Amino acid sequence: MKKIIKFVTVLFIIIVAFYIHARFIEPNKFNINYESISSNFISQKVDNIRIVQFSDTHISDYFNINDLKKVVDSINGQNPDIVIFTGDLIDHYNNYGYKGDINKIWETLSEINAPLGKFAVYGNHDYGGGAEKVYKKIMDNSNFKILVNDNVKIESHNINVIGLDDAIFGNIDEDKIIKIIDDNYFNIVISHEPDIIDKYLEYNIDLFLAGHSHGGQVNIPILSANMLPPLGEKYINGIYKFENFRETVMYVNVGIGTSQVPLRFMATPEITVFNLN
Repeated sequence: MKKIIKFVTVLFIIIVAFYIHARFIEPNKFNINYESISSNFISQKVDNIRIVQFSDTHISDYFNINDLKKVVDSINGQNPDIVIFTGDLIDHYNNYGYKGDINKIWETLSEINAPLGKFAVYGNHDYGGGAEKVYKKIMDNSNFKILVNDNVKIESHNINVIGLDDAIFGNIDEDKIIKIIDDNYFNIVISHEPDIIDKYLEYNIDLFLAGHSHGGQVNIPILSANMLPPLGEKYINGIYKFENFRETVMYVNVGIGTSQVPLRFMATPEITVFNLN
């Protein structure tokens, strides 16, 4: 009987410790991860181009405006030339309790400084329940250019930024995407979902940026597999390098907020800084 009581007590302590860490400690930690990429397609006239990617803020009761301000301050602290947001701004717009103060989101995001441009794509949470129109309004007012099967060329740096529509609730125009990939430019493709990269590896993509997976969000046996979303199950977090003609590099950002449950375990929130040379 004493062994059972001891076992139950230890198990209870472990569960409480896990919950405290996953609910209150790890979601409030923050990593800044750095990657260096070199390419002959980047303009030789520029010594270094700094891109900051952030993703999956999932603004809600668990990630509010004050939390977003901390992210913005961290982004600006990296002195980026380009900033990219890979989708899922508000967790569930229907349930968002601060619709009357929605302006605070764009007022905060508009403080991000990026002289070569701020770009975004739709995530699956940016559609539905009225979120689609609100997301566009927020990003427009934040001076982010939303790319929906479209591109922007930064001629001075020989960079071509291409944004895909959301692969779950949007409508990706693959024919158009293929046409706007420019073989003579450094092609950056932005997508919310990472797993669709397999469709594009035969084309001249240099850097593919995605989010969506949350890095598993809660990485414990059995549960972690259930946390992975559709089209975010194969490429889960970090950097992937492909042995194709263009030697494509993909980075899957684990995101910042939480969804389904307000927990993170072994999936610390992050922003990613890319130095291009």
